[in-house]
Amino acid sequence: MEVNRVQLITYTSFFDTLPLHLLTMYESDKPNSPDASVESSDIMTSTEITTNEVEDDNDRYHRELYNAIQDDDFQRLKDILHELDQCKESTTKKEVLNMGYQEQDGLTALNIAAGKKHKAVTEILAACPDVEVNKASLSGVTPLLMVAEVGWSDILDILLERGAVVDSAPSGKQAEDNKLAGSTPLIGATKYNHPECVKRLLEHHANPNHQNQSGTSALMIAAEHGYFECVKLLVQAGADLELVSSGQLALTMNLYGQTALFSAAKEGRTEIVKYLLDRGANPRVQNHYGVSALWIPALKGMLEVVELLLNAGAETNVAPFGNVADELNITGWTPLYAAMKSGKFDVVKLLLKRGADPNAVQKLISTPFLLASEICDLDIIEACVEVGADLEFKPSGADADNLNITGQTALFMATLKNRVDVVKFLIQKKAQINVQNRYGVSPLLLCAESGNYELVQALVEAEADVNIIPQGALAEESILAGQTPLFGAANKGHVKICEYLIKNGADLNAVTVTGATPLYTAIEEGHLEVVELLIRHGADVNQSPQGEVARDLHIENQTPLLLACMKNYETIIRHLIESGANVNVTSEYGSSPFLAICQHNNVELARLLIQHGARHDVETKNENDGTINGLIVAAEYGSFDILRLLVEAGLDVNYKIEGKGESAGRTPLFCACAAGFQDIVEYLIDRGADVNATEKSGLSCLHIAAAMGHADTVRILCERGANVNQTFRYEEQDTTAYDLAESQQHDHVCQILKSFEARQPPLSTLPSHVESDK
Repeated sequence: MEVNRVQLITYTSFFDTLPLHLLTMYESDKPNSPDASVESSDIMTSTEITTNEVEDDNDRYHRELYNAIQDDDFQRLKDILHELDQCKESTTKKEVLNMGYQEQDGLTALNIAAGKKHKAVTEILAACPDVEVNKASLSGVTPLLMVAEVGWSDILDILLERGAVVDSAPSGKQAEDNKLAGSTPLIGATKYNHPECVKRLLEHHANPNHQNQSGTSALMIAAEHGYFECVKLLVQAGADLELVSSGQLALTMNLYGQTALFSAAKEGRTEIVKYLLDRGANPRVQNHYGVSALWIPALKGMLEVVELLLNAGAETNVAPFGNVADELNITGWTPLYAAMKSGKFDVVKLLLKRGADPNAVQKLISTPFLLASEICDLDIIEACVEVGADLEFKPSGADADNLNITGQTALFMATLKNRVDVVKFLIQKKAQINVQNRYGVSPLLLCAESGNYELVQALVEAEADVNIIPQGALAEESILAGQTPLFGAANKGHVKICEYLIKNGADLNAVTVTGATPLYTAIEEGHLEVVELLIRHGADVNQSPQGEVARDLHIENQTPLLLACMKNYETIIRHLIESGANVNVTSEYGSSPFLAICQHNNVELARLLIQHGARHDVETKNENDGTINGLIVAAEYGSFDILRLLVEAGLDVNYKIEGKGESAGRTPLFCACAAGFQDIVEYLIDRGADVNATEKSGLSCLHIAAAMGHADTVRILCERGANVNQTFRYEEQDTTAYDLAESQQHDHVCQILKSFEARQPPLSTLPSHVESDK
């Protein structure tokens, strides 16, 4: 005969939807034999002796009783009971019927029958005088609790008539571990929505206010799950409407302080909320961290529940507080703020009409109205303003600083979101338009930089200061200091906005802390149309950065033309020259427009500069206090065409950098050899450049080419007369080009030098790795 094995599923939490400490059936196959069935003889009980000792009569009857219950075999059960009645005195019927099955949490036959929902079997056992109706499992589960959770009211009556303890509840460590502690039959019947069982238990004086280990009562459970019939029965039996969840587990589970009304409200049980309120439940109840009965329905958008609570007198402006609220990041959130945050705007409107404060401050960083401005829902913003929203609230404090929102008003938030309709509404309501955040940024600077023409127009028409500059310590410490809205628009290339601001009085030559002007920044970013616009309206083409900050950034005296030449912006350069830019200006660090063009080999621009008066023979100091000219720059950067232009114009090919710096004595040929520009090297030698000229330290053209590994340049120099054995003092030794090439492991260069009879160092002076190779 095939039978089913039994598995005990342990009880978890009271929120589960099934009676999890009951027994459930499942088919089990023997290992490695998928089709094998399990015979009744295979079933082991706790009373069978694993050492193969002969079982006694009690064990045999106990096993057979178990099998009959498992198979729901009513007739077999009757037979076993009859046999037990006929047994000798040593085998007692009472002992067999009340033995617990250890592997099943010590459940008795009656408990197992109820758990398997075998009603007929359960009924006969419940009615049997020898069955102890209050015998509990190891976890404290009694037959009455089991039957109450299954929902058999008639069997419940039998157990109660036989003296089952109506408020018996599991206790002790095992019950607590299995989350069973304190669960009375009334709590069990309520949990699984068996109103008839609830009624019978209450008629037998079950305590409606008993709380389980999490501090939850039957009424709280019924209210939370929406079991309205159970709620009514419990209330009519005197359940305390203001009883709150308490105890350490309630605290751990964040249930502490919740009443039945709170439980119903948070789940949106409208009918139950109304019923409880009608019977006097407190609508202002709060849990242990300040969340009110109104708060969760507001957050979830449960409009009917919110309205019921408000009608009953719920407070609209209470907010969570304390460590738990901080951990959940909801400290200071009023119901209005919570509804706003979750986008439940129908609830928001209702709360505002019923007195919710749009200015309630949340940790100094926000208000419901400021949040509405961030969300940018115009209807909600209008509703907030109608009830007195503070248009000028500014976030402050450490939290606001960390979030980078310090000083940002509603108008600022709307500008950030590029909401023209909201900005216009706030302007109409007289919101301050020249407000600045902690960095000194104003709404006009913000939208000028972002390129929103409509917003710029709206703000300027409302008399926003077109020349407003960032103020405050943080602004002064940053490159924002001095940046006007025109500067912001020019920096991003917004031509239309630049033109609008200029027409409305924007200062064309306003300077930032770095000394830059709108024209300067437009050139830096390569915005040709903005450059043309600014020049056309009279921007100073010769105004350059000045002062300590400009000096630190190495841009002091760097005019717009010099900047354009450094970036090789040909069209902008032509515009600036045509507009009268000084072509011979020199920056603090020795650069000039002509020298800057020499870096880019743009011979057409070089000729243009010369045509407009730029000195091609200009000498200037570089950053190392050495005097340089265009030949040096062209040779360094490989600008062959410009170098040829300058040589043909008469510049000395043997020009040497003067001064005390490291570069002193270097010639154009030396610079070209260092970079390996062979075409320039050959050209300069052809024009008479001294191949053996040395710089300040005695380093020659051949030395530097060999050290850098420029083999072809080395060959050219050797072929054109360079002294291959010329030395210079390095680390107290006379050093040749060969020595330098060998030290850098430029083997090909060494071979070239040897072919031109370069002297090699004696064997004893060679590095160890060279000696070993030989």
